[in-house]
Amino acid sequence: MNINLSTILLLAVWSGQCLAEEEKWYEYDHLYFHAGTYVHYSSSADHNGPNLFGALEAHKANDWLYGLALFDNSFGQFSQYAYGGKNWNFPDDWRNFHFKLTAGILHGYKEPWDDKIPINTSDGWGIGVIPSLGYKKNGFGGDLIFLGNSALLFTLGMDF
Repeated sequence: MNINLSTILLLAVWSGQCLAEEEKWYEYDHLYFHAGTYVHYSSSADHNGPNLFGALEAHKANDWLYGLALFDNSFGQFSQYAYGGKNWNFPDDWRNFHFKLTAGILHGYKEPWDDKIPINTSDGWGIGVIPSLGYKKNGFGGDLIFLGNSALLFTLGMDF
C-alpha cells in the first residue's frame, strides 16, 4: 500500500486542529445530511448497481467536520467512508459557496475491484481524499463532489 504525502499532511493537520481546540472532538454545532447520485466520466460494462449515496456530517463552529457516508460503489459493492475534513467559505458576495476537503478511511472496494481506488488493500480497506464545491443557504445545500478521475457526485442536503 502506497500512501502519498498530501494524505499524511491533511490527516496530521486535522488531528492537530482537533487536539488544539478546547472542545472535544465529538462536540458539534449542527448535523448535515445529504444524499445524491453520481455519474461516471466514461461508461463501463463493469459499472452496475444503483448510484445512490447518503452521508451524515457533524459540523463544528470552526468549519471542521466529521462524517460517515454509505453507498454502493460503481461495482455494486456496499461501501463506507468515515472521514474528517474542513469547509472553507468564499468571501463577501460569494459567502454561500464553499470548498470542502475530506480525508478518511474507505471500505468496500473488494476483489476483483480493489485496484479501482489508488490506495487500497485486497480486503477492501483504503484511504480516500475527496474535494467538493457547494452552495448552502438557510440550512439547505447542494454539493458537487469530485471522485478522482472516475465520477462526479451530486448531492442535496439540509441541516438538523
